[in-house]
Amino acid sequence: MFERDIESYFDGVLENIDIILDNGFYKDEDKEGLKYVKLKIKDWYKIYKGKNILKGIDPDELKKIDLEITDFFDKYVATESVKENYAERLLFDLGQLETKWKDEMLGGNL
Repeated sequence: MFERDIESYFDGVLENIDIILDNGFYKDEDKEGLKYVKLKIKDWYKIYKGKNILKGIDPDELKKIDLEITDFFDKYVATESVKENYAERLLFDLGQLETKWKDEMLGGNL
């Protein structure tokens, strides 16, 4: 099985947020939280690229990001088309980043 690299998950989160923000299917008021998420993910990605570690995000920030994306997913998972399941893709890619972040945190890598 092909395993994606960490950067592809960051790229996936950012790409799906951009698609959602530009897509008229999603309500504007539901997009507001994703703008915050995008900024935080970009900051985290920049740290990752510079230090090659995922620990560069505050656990509280990661929790806020997770809640925003989970809430967004809950609103749209049932109504998105199968081919344009951006909320599901967004949740999946973030989930992969969170799993790798947890592994790193528990592994003690600096």
